[in-house]
Amino acid sequence: MSTDATIGAIVGVVRQVNRGFASAAGVAILLMMLAGALDVISTNFNLIGLESRPVPSTNEFMATMMVAAVFLGMPLAQQCRAHIQVTVAHLVESRFLRPIEALRHLLHGLFYALIGWFGWSVAAHSVTTGEFAAGLVDFPVWPARLALAVGATAMTLQCLVDLIGVFDARFRVPDDRADAPVSH
Repeated sequence: MSTDATIGAIVGVVRQVNRGFASAAGVAILLMMLAGALDVISTNFNLIGLESRPVPSTNEFMATMMVAAVFLGMPLAQQCRAHIQVTVAHLVESRFLRPIEALRHLLHGLFYALIGWFGWSVAAHSVTTGEFAAGLVDFPVWPARLALAVGATAMTLQCLVDLIGVFDARFRVPDDRADAPVSH
């Protein structure tokens, strides 16, 4: 297998992993919407003469799904350059743009690597101890901790691909939105 084919395969795998995690984030958002709607409806059954009661552990479930939605969606947002960015290109000479971009990806990757490193240790502890949020129904905490660790690790990987892409165009992940109209 040639070097270009290997690099293309690596970038393709990263791209597919990011899309898979983003799909999981979308499912988490859908589940949050359904749980929230069900909780509101069941809490207001008294309006139609039925006994109302909230769905147990909705808050804990929503917190878990929120962590999954945020951390699993970040790598695709980074890949598509959809994060909030501060552009300093107009403030510096063009010869400094590549070093600034490299520094940005390096610091961004280090930040998420630290989150991932801490996240994996906390997730491992949470899984081994069977950590849960006490309530009417004991709700497991480890899924949120695991989603944070997985998402931060995937984000670190995407930042590494972006960093290498600063110096080698073969590592630049194609942007699916390139043909999409720009909205302001």
